[in-house]
Amino acid sequence: MIDIFLLNPVYVTIFWALVLLLHGKRADRPTLFLGCFMVVAALVYISHYLYFTQQFDTYYYFDSVYILAYLLVYPLYHIYVRLLTVDSHINLKKHLRFIVAPVVVFILTLVGYAIMGKERGVEYIVNIMVQGESPSTSIQKFMVILFLLGRLTFLFQTVFYLILSFKLIRKNNLKIENYYSNVENRGLRWLQLLNISFGLASLSSAILVVLGRNLFLHNSILLIFPSIIFSILLFFIGFMGSNQRAVFTEIENTPDLQDEGKSPQKLKAKLEQLFEKEMIYKNQDLKIWDISFMLGVNSTHITDLIKTEYNRNFRTHVNHYRFEHAKALIYSNPNLSNQQIAELAGFGTVKSFFRAFQASEKISLIQFRRRVNDE
Repeated sequence: MIDIFLLNPVYVTIFWALVLLLHGKRADRPTLFLGCFMVVAALVYISHYLYFTQQFDTYYYFDSVYILAYLLVYPLYHIYVRLLTVDSHINLKKHLRFIVAPVVVFILTLVGYAIMGKERGVEYIVNIMVQGESPSTSIQKFMVILFLLGRLTFLFQTVFYLILSFKLIRKNNLKIENYYSNVENRGLRWLQLLNISFGLASLSSAILVVLGRNLFLHNSILLIFPSIIFSILLFFIGFMGSNQRAVFTEIENTPDLQDEGKSPQKLKAKLEQLFEKEMIYKNQDLKIWDISFMLGVNSTHITDLIKTEYNRNFRTHVNHYRFEHAKALIYSNPNLSNQQIAELAGFGTVKSFFRAFQASEKISLIQFRRRVNDE
């Protein structure tokens, strides 16, 4: 019975590793990287299974790998967040620093087991790790120090990488409001929610680290709850990650346009012409860089102008015109469906139209249409 619960996270991580690695597109680096994350997570839970079912002869070969894997979980998760937000590709110089500590602890642990050999290595696992006896040899003392170092590193990572990821996601969510008019599948609010869930799970993991695995080794029924929680969490990560595309800004790929000689008032007049006369808001995937090319100025110049003159971000500014156009359509063509209005006004989907209308007008679209019909 306990075996089934111990293997649940293994099945979930292997399933998503295969889905993400085999079906992810080569250019979709976040998806492929998330597949690698699932492989590492699978190694963690395979090691857990061997340890808690007391297969120590086999676990001897996994312990160093287990240490590497569980110390890589948070750095890899943070790199995944970076690939979704600010990094367009894996950069060894930029990302290698996140995995240095796990690799060093892994190598030292591997060397320690190699020095002990299998017989003394299994003896170390059973007598010291499981039964809690005091180390009697220098190599055992060395391994205990490494074990404690690994635990301390994990506890530090729990706080450090979650805070970094929270800040990165929040900053990026604010940025995309100034870059895209349609944030469907671009927003990372789900990932922020995931971060909260991950944080709660991390808190549980930290508590487990402090309590020690032996508490669960001798009370295996306690393993059911964390197994279910982590299985659900990992499935959620895999499911949402398989549908999420990278939303790092495209600003690096835009030319450096010159802003000299273009007064704010002239730019404002041209901007209003684009929206009021040419109705560029009807473009469902309108981006700040599209307007940047039309006006011949840097995108930051436009976002600053919109903020200063209208006290809005780019997405809110575009949606303002879309709402006005949608309301005009409702008044003049009451028989149009919500789908038709959404498409004609420039919204990507009816769902995004409904959500944005409610947030902006403080009234649902259905209520608004009823009010118009009653007038």
